[in-house]
Amino acid sequence: MKYIASCSFGKDSLAMLIKIKELGLPLDEVIYCDIRFDDTSLSGETPEMAKFIPKAEKILKEKFNIEVKRITSKWTFKDHFYRVKQRGNRIGDNYGFPYVVGSWCNSRLKIEPIRDYLKSIKEPVIQYVGIAYDEPVRYERLNHKTHIAPLYDLKITESEAMELCRKYDLLSPIYETSFRGGCWFCCKQSLKQLKWLYEKHPELWKKT
Repeated sequence: MKYIASCSFGKDSLAMLIKIKELGLPLDEVIYCDIRFDDTSLSGETPEMAKFIPKAEKILKEKFNIEVKRITSKWTFKDHFYRVKQRGNRIGDNYGFPYVVGSWCNSRLKIEPIRDYLKSIKEPVIQYVGIAYDEPVRYERLNHKTHIAPLYDLKITESEAMELCRKYDLLSPIYETSFRGGCWFCCKQSLKQLKWLYEKHPELWKKT
């Protein structure tokens, strides 16, 4: 049996890794899926998050002996944006912007690469996922035969996960401005976040 944790470098997944190590739970591997915007290998992470991730990797290695394996889709966001639909009611149309609910970018650029990687492992896999105690709907959707949510099981809330990360200097700078995690080109962003991108990163804004 292989025990593998998915890490986004957000507060919940990092707090989950901390608790796994503190409690001595089995952990064979930690994986992070890097979504790319285009063929220039431009990451979907905001520049602040992209700068934080190597720092977090160093802390995880030094304090917890955790190494993070990076995986990515062979496709970029722009590849799928301009991809032509081959079936359904809109054959011939480009995929275009993802829907707010059931967005293709999450399934094709994150879930599929992770699933393909796990399929390449010949042993049975148990996945750790960072779901806090105040996310009961997400927890109920889990396949509990193949997934474990340590934070939920330990009744650790999102605010408690944030404090745990702060204790180990593993709190991402995205929370300093109260912004959600996610790609800088995400269509689910609020107007406030889009304004922040426009003002702080005009070079990225021009690409959206």
